[in-house]
Amino acid sequence: MKKRFLQLRDSIKLWYDGLSQKEKMFVVIFLSALFSLMIVGMIVLVSSSINSRYMDIEDKEKKLNEIILQKDKYREAEQSQKTFEQRLKSNNVNLFSFVEELSRRLQIDISDMNERNSPVQKGDKIQEQTLELNISKVPMDRLVDFMKELERSQYLIKVKKLKINTRYEKENRTLNVNMIVATYKPVSKE
Repeated sequence: MKKRFLQLRDSIKLWYDGLSQKEKMFVVIFLSALFSLMIVGMIVLVSSSINSRYMDIEDKEKKLNEIILQKDKYREAEQSQKTFEQRLKSNNVNLFSFVEELSRRLQIDISDMNERNSPVQKGDKIQEQTLELNISKVPMDRLVDFMKELERSQYLIKVKKLKINTRYEKENRTLNVNMIVATYKPVSKE
């Protein structure tokens, strides 16, 4: 192998020595241009590879940030669920009595109240208790206050259905309201 290399070197040197001064100049310029082109090509390849790596890193950083954001959202949802479960366990409201007391305090005349418990199916962990209310001749502001008090109370009470009919009287505008409110309690283990 070494012999071949030496023979090749000697033949190139012999060939180069046989060239005129002008031809030698062209060979040097050609080899310099070829070498420069190879260097530029290697720089382009390396920078392209580095740029590709940077783009991969940026993409992975974005995905990592998204995962962190999702983790934070998951923790918030988990905390919210724990808070809800705690409120559910401590929800011992008697819906009928609570609504009756609230209506008295806000001076709302409830003409009819019907309480219903949803049937508990096997595997259910939560039972819904509903109360259907019929309210006659209630001013709008009192109705709004009543609904706010219901839903903002310490108990888990929500207005599920609301039907409002406007009464047109000369002096004051009142409403006839039919609503269903609900609360939720854990199913007792029997």
